[in-house]
Amino acid sequence: MITVRSLFTALITIVLVSAGCGPALGQVQVIGSMEQSDALTWTISSDAIDGVIVPGEVQATTNYGEYTQAYGGMISYSKSFGVDTRNMGLGQYNLNSQRALSFDGLSYGPLPGRMVSTEVVGMETESTDPLFHSQVYAGSSFNLARGALTSSAQTRTVAASPYVPAELNYNVDLTGMPYDPGYFVPAVGSASAFMNIHTEQARGNSTQKSSDLQYSHFSGVNGLISRFNQAMRYQSV
Repeated sequence: MITVRSLFTALITIVLVSAGCGPALGQVQVIGSMEQSDALTWTISSDAIDGVIVPGEVQATTNYGEYTQAYGGMISYSKSFGVDTRNMGLGQYNLNSQRALSFDGLSYGPLPGRMVSTEVVGMETESTDPLFHSQVYAGSSFNLARGALTSSAQTRTVAASPYVPAELNYNVDLTGMPYDPGYFVPAVGSASAFMNIHTEQARGNSTQKSSDLQYSHFSGVNGLISRFNQAMRYQSV
């Protein structure tokens, strides 16, 4: 778990009320092939989105993307994806994505099947009074002949109170698949996950940068995989 704290809580979350939308739900179970794609970019501002950040303005952008393709095997895929642009409190999120998928490309057909999947979530916040800018991205990539995985992606950039921090959470878990009761065969293929953070800020009314934090994380495995688990969190309070 990664927690990054900032001196300027009030300038990271935006106090703004907007209409929300319910979650999108999807489920697929098939022997053959499938393709799934999602893309989201959402920018919100305490002023106007005109390419200029004026004094006192706070602006936040949320990005999300997923692409999954599988062929030559048994695929099970389910996903819940929701975006709510209203004010959020602690434990609540403007973007919330949960997915679970499994793939067996070694038990069907003369040739092994394959599943590839990438997922990325990010947020960027900026202000000029005082000067603050942050970029946070996290995600994962899989190339599997067999395996079962779950992932969750959550962001919060809009809050009713300046004391509720901006937050990004990304979790992914890859395991093998059940073969007999109580017995699992390992996942086969490769898996990786990453997180990149860059925050810059000034003190008070200064326009001179007084803090610059950069962090990067990468983890990857290849072969027979019994477990690959990554839990990443960014919070600015």
